[in-house]
Amino acid sequence: MTKHRLIVFSDLDGCLLNKHDYQWQDARQCLLELRDRGVPLILASSKTVAEIEAIAAEIPCVNSPFISENGGAICWRSLATAGDPEIQCAGVPRSEILDLLAKLKSQFQFRSFRDLGLSGVMESTSLDAEKATAAMMRQSTEPLLWDDSENQRTEFEQILQQHKLTLTKGGRFWHVAGKISKGDALRKVVERYRNPGAVVAAIGDSQIDQSMLDAANVPIGIRVNGILSVNVSCPPGIVPQSEGARGWAEAVTELLRNFE
Repeated sequence: MTKHRLIVFSDLDGCLLNKHDYQWQDARQCLLELRDRGVPLILASSKTVAEIEAIAAEIPCVNSPFISENGGAICWRSLATAGDPEIQCAGVPRSEILDLLAKLKSQFQFRSFRDLGLSGVMESTSLDAEKATAAMMRQSTEPLLWDDSENQRTEFEQILQQHKLTLTKGGRFWHVAGKISKGDALRKVVERYRNPGAVVAAIGDSQIDQSMLDAANVPIGIRVNGILSVNVSCPPGIVPQSEGARGWAEAVTELLRNFE
C-alpha cells in the first residue's frame, strides 16, 4: 500500500462547498493538485452516502474513502478489504432514532427530516428534489430544526443521552445520532492507511467537526459569516481569511506548501 505523507479530511457544507450555493469550483485548482500529488482527500460530512457519492464523482480527487452522517458510516472504496462490507455502519439505526423522536413530539417543538418531508427538506436546504431525496436516505442519524427554547433543548438532550443518543449542532441542523463522531471515523480511516508517520489534516467549520479537528495533526477552521465556530491552535492549525471553497483552497494551498 502506498505510504502517504499527507492525508486530508474535509467537511463539505461551508468548507469545500459554499454555504450559499453549494459550489466547489473556487477550489478546483487545489483539488487537481491534491489529485496529482496522490494526496487522499476524505470527505467527511453529515450528508448521506448517496449525496457524497454524487459529489465525489463530480470533483477531481483520488478514489479515497469517505465518511457520511457525521461518522455514522464509512464507505471504504479503494481501501475496501476482502470479507468486509464496502460501507461500514456505526451507531444506532435511524429507525430507532425515529421511534424515540415520535414519542418526544408531544413534549418538544422540533421538525426532523421525517416531519419536514421532501418539500420541507427542499425548502430548508435549497436543494432540488433529486438532491433532497438523496439527503433523506439516512442510515444512522436524523437532522432536525429546533423550534423550542434553549431550556427545553437541554432537557431534550438529557433524554436523548438516557437512550445513548447524542445531539450535535451542525451548520444548518441539529443532528440526533448514536455515540459516533467524525473524530472516531477519522481514526478508523487513518488506521486503515497503515502509515503512522502520515500527517493528518482536517478541515471544518462547525462544532460537529471539532472532534475531527482535535484528532488531526493540522486542524483547519473555516469561518462562516465572519465567525470561526471551531477551536484551532495556530500554528500548526490554519485559519484562512476567505470563506467557503475559496477559503478551503487558501488553507490547503498553505498546507501543501509545507510539503514541497
